[in-house]
Amino acid sequence: MAKSDKFQSKSNTSVIIGTEVTPGTACLAAGVTLEMPVTEYSFSERDKHTLSVAPFRSGLGGMTQSDDMVKWQEHDNLWEISLTFHGTAKAIDRICLALFGDGDGGNALLGSMPSAAQSHIQHGTANITPVTIWFENASHAGLATDLYFTSAVCNSFTLSGDIGSNGGVVMGTATFVTGYKPTEGTLTFTGGTHSTITQQTTMFNMHDMTTAQTLDGEDLVLYGFELNIARDVNRIGFDSGNDFHPAGYSVGGYEVTGSLTCKRDDESGAAIDNKAGMVLDLDTGVYQITAPKVFVDETSINFDDDGWKSTIPFRCTYDSTAVTNPVVTIGTAA
Repeated sequence: MAKSDKFQSKSNTSVIIGTEVTPGTACLAAGVTLEMPVTEYSFSERDKHTLSVAPFRSGLGGMTQSDDMVKWQEHDNLWEISLTFHGTAKAIDRICLALFGDGDGGNALLGSMPSAAQSHIQHGTANITPVTIWFENASHAGLATDLYFTSAVCNSFTLSGDIGSNGGVVMGTATFVTGYKPTEGTLTFTGGTHSTITQQTTMFNMHDMTTAQTLDGEDLVLYGFELNIARDVNRIGFDSGNDFHPAGYSVGGYEVTGSLTCKRDDESGAAIDNKAGMVLDLDTGVYQITAPKVFVDETSINFDDDGWKSTIPFRCTYDSTAVTNPVVTIGTAA
């Protein structure tokens, strides 16, 4: 058999997120799709699996393995996808919609989330949370054959910015999992609403954060930040007659944490001296991250040559007076 001359490379691959109607069915040709401004990405191999091995029989004889004793573990497979991308409004909105169901530009994670529908995702039952993630020209066949992951559920999202790196552009990293076997084939999106990278020219940037860089109302000289939103996603059941696809997913609660790196001074000192929940506000005048109840964790000092800095880990909660209060809001519109 001749060696294959087919190959895949990032230079020939676009990454598109498509909105699904029902879990188990890929985004429709005339659906809503977004080309993500990715810089890095990774995904599990299509035929990823582990082996399950039966124990040896005891006693003399038969201490070898037959083909009945070794099987692929398919009933609990979860394929993983990771996307790192520029922090544009459309990209951030889309990931927030996938992670907690609000992607209208306000992007508020509420204390009451996940909703009943978002916490109980059932195969074949309408749900806005799962997405199709499509990698152009990423199949084994190379050019003109794609690879796509159906009904992928977002389980974490990180936004991070460093004024001295990446031109100050805030970067996002989102991870997804799916219990549906990836498909090698071509998805042709016709009609519907498709947003391209060329429509995403404005990015969240640390150099534009001149409106507010405050914690507990104290003005910080902010070098960098990170915000992490994570939740557990577990597949439920399997259909052995249909590629062992899941009956659905269950998801856990949201854990919202992060950190700030700022100049160590009297303002930062006053901010970290508060035991109660306090307000975090990072604002460019367009993009804005606010968290009304931030609790500072164990703070440390960086003894850098360009001045000492405080590293301030934190955890976000909602105000317990009402579960409809926000944990964190990631605004992308002025």
